[in-house]
Parts: sequence; C-alpha cells; structure tokens
Amino acid sequence: MPSRHDLAWLTPSGWDDVQQASAARPTAVRDAVARWRAADWPLVVRRAEPEQPPGLLAVGLPLPPDDLGDKVRIGALVAQNAVRRHASPLTFNEVAGVMPPQWRTASLALQLAWPEFLTPLRVYGSLAWQALTGMPFLRDGSDIDLLFTPCNRREMEQGTELLDAHGVCLPLDGEILFPGDVAVAWREWRAAMLTGGAGAVLAKRADRVQLVSCQALLLLLALPSGAVVPGMPAAGLPGASPDADGGALPAPAMNTP
Repeated sequence: MPSRHDLAWLTPSGWDDVQQASAARPTAVRDAVARWRAADWPLVVRRAEPEQPPGLLAVGLPLPPDDLGDKVRIGALVAQNAVRRHASPLTFNEVAGVMPPQWRTASLALQLAWPEFLTPLRVYGSLAWQALTGMPFLRDGSDIDLLFTPCNRREMEQGTELLDAHGVCLPLDGEILFPGDVAVAWREWRAAMLTGGAGAVLAKRADRVQLVSCQALLLLLALPSGAVVPGMPAAGLPGASPDADGGALPAPAMNTP
C-alpha cells in the first residue's frame, strides 16, 4: 500500500479518473494534465479524504506556479489497483542536478555531513517535481522539503541537529517520518524538544491530522522493528478540541500531501 508522499504511476483507468476530476478546470489546466499523462509522470500519494471509500487512494498532481506564483493542484481518488507502480520520494542525491546555483555548495556540505548510518534524506515538493519533470517548479522563496525517517531516538536527535545546523544556509523544510507513517514537521519537533519535549506537535497520518504528545512519538521510536503501531489519542492540551472517538482533529480545508 503506497504511503503519503510516495510517487504513483497510474494505469490508463487511473488516468481516466484523474482527467475526470479535472474536467471542470480551465482548458489550460486540462491540457497540462493531458501532457502529464502523455509523459507518464507520476502523481503523489496524499492524505486520505474524509469518509473516503475503501479500496481508493487519494493522489495529487501539482502544476508549476503560473506567472503570478499561483499553484494549481489537482486532487483525485483512484482505485488502489489503478497504481501500476509506486516508489518512495527521490533521494537528496537524485535531485542534486537541478539544485539552483545558490544552493549547491551548502547542499553538498549537508550531503557530506550526513552519516551513512542514517537513512538517506528524501525530497518532495517543488525541488522533487522539477527533478522528475524538468518543468520550472522552483521560484524565489522555494523551500527544500525533506523527509527524514529515523530508526531510533539517537538517529532522530542526530538528524534533526544536522538539519537545524545546515538550515542556516539552506531553506530546509519538511518532515520527520515516525513509525506507522506518522509525520511531524522537523522544525516544529526540534523546537519542542529544545524546550524539554513536554508538549505536543501536529502529526499527520494517512487519514487525519492531530495533536500528539512528543513523549508518545518518542515511544514509537522505541518499538521493535516491524511492530504494529497503536492508535494515538490526541494530546490533552488547552485549546485542543479532540473528537470523542479518539482525538482526531479536523483536517485543514486544503488537503495537502
């Protein structure tokens, strides 16, 4: 089963569903989707939609920013068997060829500093799409969206420390991926841990977004490899409004991947 941020290549029936989802869009958008299909570029797996029927997968297709900097994103639901192939996001090394000149020296420094025992950094967002398609996704002010998957607390601490240090010279953003496909913005996590880790952070799962305590996330890193990840109730913080069924907070209006 593909995970959030994975790249998904579709069958013809899957593409038919995507084009149907964009049928009401302007002609320029429909034409762009048709070109994407003809090039056989992947889509990205995104968070499930509310009350999404079983057997379906939420996917997204982003288009490069227009002249005003506005971004068009196409969201669709396709059958899970309409994904003929899926893969993890590109590695940091795989996007090196499209790095803007002003990022190259600092990005090389990060690559050289990243220890071999840490899982490779993966990239999603504008930089990844420019590497995949050759289209101009990057703009002034673009970030480098990284996905870091630590295996234990030591790796998490060492990796976020490196990201924080190299983020001085690079516009680094992105997420830490905990066991169970629980994702947290690494900057938010770093800030929480520097203040003692007693609070909670916003965690994204395959089907919901919720506040989760830092301590609960640390426990996930202590689970044996391959262990089933339990459900996590929302953190009982002042101002939080967990649902009665276990604490999932309402997802934002725009379902970003």
